[in-house]
Amino acid sequence: MFRGVRSLSGRVATLVAREIAEHPAARDPAVQRYVRSPMNWFFLFAATVLFAVSWPTLSLTHSIPAYAQPVVAAFASFPLAFAFSAPVAGWAVSVVSAQLIGLLVPTVNGWPWSIQVTHIISLVVLTFAACLRCPLRWIPVVWISTSIVFVLGAPADARAGWAFGLAFGAVVIGLIRILASSRRQLAASTEQKQVVESQKAILQERTRIARDLHDVVAHRMSVVVVMAQTARYRLADVSDEAAAEFEAIAVSARASLDEVRQMLGVLRTDGESPAAPNPGLDDLPSLVGQTRLTGATVDLVDSVVHEKISATAGVVIYRIVQESLANATRHAPGSSVEITVLPAHAGVTEVCARNTAPTAEPVCLPGVGAGIVGMTERAAAVGGVLTAEPTADGGFQVRALIPDNAGHRVDAVGSAVGVSE
Repeated sequence: MFRGVRSLSGRVATLVAREIAEHPAARDPAVQRYVRSPMNWFFLFAATVLFAVSWPTLSLTHSIPAYAQPVVAAFASFPLAFAFSAPVAGWAVSVVSAQLIGLLVPTVNGWPWSIQVTHIISLVVLTFAACLRCPLRWIPVVWISTSIVFVLGAPADARAGWAFGLAFGAVVIGLIRILASSRRQLAASTEQKQVVESQKAILQERTRIARDLHDVVAHRMSVVVVMAQTARYRLADVSDEAAAEFEAIAVSARASLDEVRQMLGVLRTDGESPAAPNPGLDDLPSLVGQTRLTGATVDLVDSVVHEKISATAGVVIYRIVQESLANATRHAPGSSVEITVLPAHAGVTEVCARNTAPTAEPVCLPGVGAGIVGMTERAAAVGGVLTAEPTADGGFQVRALIPDNAGHRVDAVGSAVGVSE
C-alpha cells in the first residue's frame, strides 16, 4: 500500500510540474529570468518565511479581521522576493503598504510600532537594495520616503536613531557607488586610451611598411623603366622590333609602378602619398592593350553601360580581368584569351575570362597561388560569386556575376541566378 501511495504521489507531482511548465505564465521571459537566478530563490524563500511568521502573529499586534490578515501579511513580506530582481519596485510596494497599514490598521496589546517586525525587516532590506540598484539621483527619494515611514511608525524614543541610521546607510551606499562609478569610468578611459595608442602604433607601422615597400618596389620598377627605355641606346644593333618591345616593357612597368603607388597610398597615413583614382571599366581597353604587348591574343567584348555600374563594382570587375589576364599569360602562354563583360540580367553583370590550351611551357614566376582566392574574395565583398575551372579543350575559364550596385547579392553562378536585396 505504501508503494502504491508513493507511486501515486510521484505521478501527481509529475503531472503538476508538467502543467506548471506548460502554463503560459511559465513561458514568460520575465518569469524565466526570475527562476534562473539563485539569488531570487533565496529572497523568495526569505519572503515565504516572513509570511509564515507574519500571518499567525498579526492578530497579536494589530486589530484586523481574520480574512484580511493574509493580505496584510503578504504586503509585509512578499515584496522582499523582488529584492534582487526588481528592488525599486519591491521597495515601492513595501513602503506604500507600510504607510497605509500604519494609518489604517490600529495596534493592540500596547504594540509601539505601526507595522510588524516582519514588515520592518522587509522594508529595511528593500531600502538598502533599492539604494544599491536605483539611479544615484533616486537615493535621496528612497531615503526620505523610508525615513517618513519610520518616523511616523516607530516609538518616539527610537525615531531619531532610525532616521540617523537610514541617513548614514544611504550616504555610505551613495559614496560607495560614486567611487565604484569613478573607478569604472577610469578603467574605461584607460582602456580607450590603450586602444587609441594601439591604433596609433598600427598606423605608424603601416606607414613604415608603406614607406619601405615604396622605397624598394619603386626603386626596382624605376630601374626596369630606365633600362627598357635606354636599351636601344646602350645596346648595339637593336632592331626596331626589339626597340618596340623594350618600349612596351617600359609602358607596362610605368603602369605597374603607378598602381603600386596607389595601393601603397592606402597604407600611408602621413599624407606623403596622394591617392590615385581607382581603375574601372573604362580602363579595360588599356589593360587589354598592355597584355597584347606581351604577344598574347586577347579579345575584349564589353557591352554593358558603364554609367549604370557603381565604382566599387567597376573596380572588382577590373581586378578580376586583370588577374585573369596575368594568370593566362603566366600559365597558358601562346593561348587565345577572350574577355566578355555582359549584362546577365537586371542589376547583375557577368564577367568571363576564357583562354584556350597553352602552346608553350608555363612561365615559372614566384608566387603563393592566391590569385583565384583573391578574386573570389573580391567578388564576395560586393555580393557576387565567382567560379574558376578548367575547360574541356584544355583551357581555363573564370566566370563571375557581380551586382551593379551595393545592397544586392547574387545567390549562384549558373543558368538560374537569384538576386536578393
